[in-house]
Amino acid sequence: MRRMNSIFLMVSLALSGCGQAINKLSIDDAKAAGFEKDQQKIFQIVGANDGWSGEWAGDRVELYLFSDQDSVNREAFQASVQPNNISGWVEMCVEKNLLMLSKGENACRELNRLAE
Repeated sequence: MRRMNSIFLMVSLALSGCGQAINKLSIDDAKAAGFEKDQQKIFQIVGANDGWSGEWAGDRVELYLFSDQDSVNREAFQASVQPNNISGWVEMCVEKNLLMLSKGENACRELNRLAE
């Protein structure tokens, strides 16, 4: 009986870990889809685990990695995409645990495709 409980526990943990991986993306996933990073950002200020600026689909972007979807700090970036903002950001998009600011309209489509 003890062995059956141990096996059940191991299978449950493995399955829950798989579910978490499905709900997460990485900077490397974005790189594989065309994101070209060039400079690491000070990501800790917004509670992210990593952050990079770069180019994606011809757009200048900043891409931030959070530990999970619930940790994504949208509020920290809301003012950055308001009309007439001085930073020039046009769009903010979120897929799973990645948040991206873009100075064009192409990169968010690419991020959305990444999550499909």
